[in-house]
Amino acid sequence: MARVVTSPCIGVHDTACMKVCPVNCYYDVPLSELGLQPKPDKPDTTKMLIVNPDECIDCGLCEPECPVNAVFPSDSVPEQDKKFIDINKNWFAGKDQATLDAHRITP
Repeated sequence: MARVVTSPCIGVHDTACMKVCPVNCYYDVPLSELGLQPKPDKPDTTKMLIVNPDECIDCGLCEPECPVNAVFPSDSVPEQDKKFIDINKNWFAGKDQATLDAHRITP
């Protein structure tokens, strides 16, 4: 199991969650690469944080740090945001290390 970043994060781009991550598994990805659009009231926020499910150790430290309650264990994602399980997972499929490193957020 891993943590999943969901729709409340779109348009927020707060990095409090990743600052407490002991394994640095957060990535900053353009919304367009995730098949998502910026929120109409925040058109300049064009990226979203996502978690690499292969790196996440499911410690849960990030969850209480999220100011918009967007981080959930994969088995607790709200029904309306279930698609974010695949969004978080699928972006990593087939990416080479250089691409991953370019998007990794470091505290």
